[in-house]
Amino acid sequence: MANVDVEGFSFIELSFKKIDKEYFGFDESDIENLELLTNLLPSKEKIVIREVPKNKQSGNLRFLFSFLDHIIEDGIQEIGKESRDSLSRLVQKKFSFDGSEINPNTFASSYSKWSQKTKEGDYDDTRKAIAKALGIS
Repeated sequence: MANVDVEGFSFIELSFKKIDKEYFGFDESDIENLELLTNLLPSKEKIVIREVPKNKQSGNLRFLFSFLDHIIEDGIQEIGKESRDSLSRLVQKKFSFDGSEINPNTFASSYSKWSQKTKEGDYDDTRKAIAKALGIS
C-alpha cells in the first residue's frame, strides 16, 4: 500500500464511531478521508472544515489548529518554523474550508495568534468541546 505524504506527522488513534459528526459538520466522505489520513493512507478528497468564524470569512484556521492539535501525535503547539511549514503544506493538501482553499498567506500569523492565545487559555472551551466531539476527552 502506498503511504500518503503527511509531512512527517503521525496521528493518534481515533475511534471513528465516537466522533460527533454534527459538531464538526462532517459528512461520511469527511470521516472516510479523516480515517484514511490518520491511518497514513491516500485520501480521496480534502476534509472539509465547515466551522465558520465570527468574521464570516470562509473558514476558521484557529479551529482547525485546535482540531489538529488534538489528532496529531504530540500536538502542534510551539513547533519550530520547519514543522510549521510542514503543517502548512499538510493543511493545504488535506483540508478545505467548505469548498474554499485555505489561504497560505494567513497561515503563519494565524498559527502564531492561535499558539499564543492557546497558551493563555483563550481556547480552553473550544479545545474541550473538540476533544469531547472526537471522543477523546
